[in-house]
Amino acid sequence: MNSLKFLVLFIVLLIILLVVQWKFGIIQKISPQEIIEPSNIIIIGIDGAGWNVIDNLLEKGVLPNIQAMMKEGSYGTLKTIKPTKSAVIWTSIATGKSMLKHGVVDWYYLKKNNIRVPFRQSERRAKAFWNIFGDLGYSVGIINWFITFPPEEVNGYMVSEEFRHISEHDYPDTAICYPRTLQKKLSMFKRTKKDYLEIIKNENLPNFRKYAKNVSNNSLIKFYHNYVVQDKIVELASLYLIERWPTEVYATYFRLIDVVSHFAAGLIDQSLLQRAEKETQESELSPETIKKIDKSFSEVLEPIYAYSDRIIGRILNKVNPNSLILIISDHGFVFERGGYGHTNTTKIPHGIILVKGPCIRKNYKIKDAHIYDLLPTLLYSFDLPVAKDMDGKVLTEIFTDRFLKKKKIRYIESYESDDVRNIKSKKRNEKLDKKYLEELKALGYIK
Repeated sequence: MNSLKFLVLFIVLLIILLVVQWKFGIIQKISPQEIIEPSNIIIIGIDGAGWNVIDNLLEKGVLPNIQAMMKEGSYGTLKTIKPTKSAVIWTSIATGKSMLKHGVVDWYYLKKNNIRVPFRQSERRAKAFWNIFGDLGYSVGIINWFITFPPEEVNGYMVSEEFRHISEHDYPDTAICYPRTLQKKLSMFKRTKKDYLEIIKNENLPNFRKYAKNVSNNSLIKFYHNYVVQDKIVELASLYLIERWPTEVYATYFRLIDVVSHFAAGLIDQSLLQRAEKETQESELSPETIKKIDKSFSEVLEPIYAYSDRIIGRILNKVNPNSLILIISDHGFVFERGGYGHTNTTKIPHGIILVKGPCIRKNYKIKDAHIYDLLPTLLYSFDLPVAKDMDGKVLTEIFTDRFLKKKKIRYIESYESDDVRNIKSKKRNEKLDKKYLEELKALGYIK
């Protein structure tokens, strides 16, 4: 009897001890979020965003949504490639493959390979993530992604890159969205040059056109109003669709940061540029000078980055709390030879990556992420096999240990099939091609 009482007393004391340890954190609590799988994927592409600007702006507290993403998820440098051209890189991100595999190659190869200018979706010869996920039965929603015109038939919807031009062109006979019925519905977000002043007032954006005479790359700054209107159109459509037509894989893309970064060097402190020129003639730029120039560059770009941060916040306010959220850029901008660029620079200005989700490590700085890694990582997050013919790896470092133990990486040979490029037969629009070519020349992508 005494031994029974002793046993009961021992069990009671053990329970009390365990409760105390649990309450005061001696025993690690298992958060339910650590074992929840992502319900859907949200991708936000921000063309041209770089840490050399973001780091300066984080110190000023003007990027609250990016700051929250860093605290609540994983973040770091996204290594990019040469040629550092947007069309090539965004297609590599979408396919997980090099340009020689996906077919959208550097402008340098155009004449040599008899590829038409400008690139359109019909040149891509590898499946993008919207094809792969769609073929596997997942619904997809793609908005304004680089090289998505003409739009493909997908398991969901595709708003092609031509959609952002609805204020500049008429499309009575040209499909710029799939399904075609979406085109008419989204026309309510049409904004024109007349709306420009209202947009910059509401979003606290500068009227850079006033400084066109003072900027060497004024051919681009003169069209600044068009790019502001375009990003607003894309923003409105993105918010509408993520709320009204939720999909399991959603991706949208914005480019205003990239455009302004191309001419922003002409608006930074000129004394710093003179100092840089003198140092370059004598030896090389000092880290101190580069830091000061980056800070001045960041001050010019602050309202543009702040606007992009607000867009991120507006989108994230509409997403499921169990979403896997990915914010990425294709490249940044680096200071060389008296200006900022990314195409003809000796150093590769890498991009950014921020990831948040129920299976993602919190407040973790990513050590080794590459643009080719994004699609394999997204497939793995949904417990889908990675194709061996992709050029990247799964970013295992961003996932919680519990998720990694639960989900093993699986592989297949390829997701490609004979009918993958059925859009090759779609007719091109020569008038729109000409307009697009003019835009690429203004950006400096082709001569």
